[in-house]
Amino acid sequence: MEAWVLSLLRVPPEPTAPDGSPGSVRIFRAGKNYYRWRLVMWAWQQLLLILVAAMLLLGFFESVMRTVPAPVRSILSFLELAGVALVLAGAPFTFFLQRLNYRLRWYIVTDRSLRIRSGIWSVEELTMTFANIQDLGVTAGPLQGWLGLADVEVRSAGGGTPGPHGEKSPKHAARFEGVDNAEALRDLIVERLRQYRDAGLGDGDHHAPPEAAPVDAAQRVLAEARALRAALTEARPASPAG
Repeated sequence: MEAWVLSLLRVPPEPTAPDGSPGSVRIFRAGKNYYRWRLVMWAWQQLLLILVAAMLLLGFFESVMRTVPAPVRSILSFLELAGVALVLAGAPFTFFLQRLNYRLRWYIVTDRSLRIRSGIWSVEELTMTFANIQDLGVTAGPLQGWLGLADVEVRSAGGGTPGPHGEKSPKHAARFEGVDNAEALRDLIVERLRQYRDAGLGDGDHHAPPEAAPVDAAQRVLAEARALRAALTEARPASPAG
């Protein structure tokens, strides 16, 4: 059934890995307690809907029905039953959506970038390269701590052009939500970020900042021109005397 729903919604079963060497791909998933926590929240929502329907059925509509004509009373009774039936009929479907939300949550880290994909109706995919990462943090609320979960948030500078008043773009954030190995995930990103930046400092022109490229190219052309001039001077035959 899950495969049928995914094909119906045209959702790929898993995302492709972001930029990076194939051997460096690491895939993380939300913790099992994250799924259980979503089920508890789903159950509370269903219970709240049933309580609201029962209150309307036993309270407000009952007092109104005493004062309305019989045809209107029949319509209101039908709407009451239809609302309760809709909640009960939709419960299995919304329960299945909670499972899909958990199953379709992907966290991928390579040696150059990371990617987060989530969502069912509207699939959201965020990719961030290590070159843009500015800071990293781990957060956990009281309930998350009790469940052994935490969120790892990676922030980078905002892209795009400055605003009309010259203000800077806001930072973008990638959130690894509800993971049960937040410390290991954070340490992995920190280590690979360090390796990425160390490689960028030691690999020469391949990782040189964009503003340094024209200067380096001009210096190479100047050096080649000087070497060519020296070679021509040495090869030039001496002019005859007189």
